Amino acid sequence: MSSERQEINNISPWWGEHIHRYEEVVNNLKGNEKILDIACGSGFGTNVLSQNTKAEVFGGDLSKEAIELCEIKWKGNNLIFKKMDGTQLPFEDNTFDVIVSFETIEHTTMFNEMLSEFKRVIKPTGTIYISTPNIVINSPKGIVTNPFHTQEFDYNELKNVLNSIFSKVTISGQSYIRYEKGYQLGKTVEKILYLKGVRKIPIKTQNNIMKFFIGKQIYPNSGDYKMKRDVESILKSKTFFCICKK
Repeated sequence: MSSERQEINNISPWWGEHIHRYEEVVNNLKGNEKILDIACGSGFGTNVLSQNTKAEVFGGDLSKEAIELCEIKWKGNNLIFKKMDGTQLPFEDNTFDVIVSFETIEHTTMFNEMLSEFKRVIKPTGTIYISTPNIVINSPKGIVTNPFHTQEFDYNELKNVLNSIFSKVTISGQSYIRYEKGYQLGKTVEKILYLKGVRKIPIKTQNNIMKFFIGKQIYPNSGDYKMKRDVESILKSKTFFCICKK
C-alpha cells in the first residue's frame, strides 16, 4: 500500500474535505465508542475522534515513520497509535464500535481482505466509515493516473464490492457545495486561480481576491461540502462516502 497522506496543514485545497469526513463520523458518535482509524496517516483525524469519545481510539498505519510522528504530535489518555497492516489487524473479533478508513482501499489490491478484516473486528452493532475516490471524476478517461492508487471504483463497482462483504451499505457522494446557491462569478475566479502558473500567486493575495467576490478564502473549509444521497449527485461527486454494517 503506497503513501499519499494528508499533511497537518489547513492551508490546502484538500483540508476542508478531509475534515468534513471526520466531522460526519463525529456527528454520529454518542461519546463512548471504541474506535479504530486505519491508515491514519498524520493522525489529525484520529486526534479529532479521540476528543469525542471516552473510550480508546486507535490510529493505525502501515508506515512506522507515520506512527512515530503521530506519537510525537498527538497526546491523549485514550489515544493510541500503532503500526499495523489493515489486511491483518492485531485485534480480537468484535473489538470496535466504529472503524474509520478514509482514502485507503484504492491504495491496495488486497482491498477485499482489508474490508473483511474490518468486518471481523467491528462489533455486531458497530459502524464502518469508508471513503474512496470516484474514478469517473478523478480519472475520467478510465485510466487511473494517480501513482499512489492501485485501482479506483465507479459507483456500481464499489457498491458490488461492499455488498459482497457487508450486510448493509449506504453510499453517499461528498459534494462541493460552495457555489450551489450562487456566486457563479466567484466560481469562475476560483477556477482561474487554480490554473497552472496562476496558482503561484501568494495565498494571501488569492484569499483577498476570493474574499472580495464571495467573502471566503480560496481553499474550501468543511462547510463547503455536503454528503448527498441521491444517485445523480453521487455519480457527480469526487469522493464516495460509505457507511457499512456487519
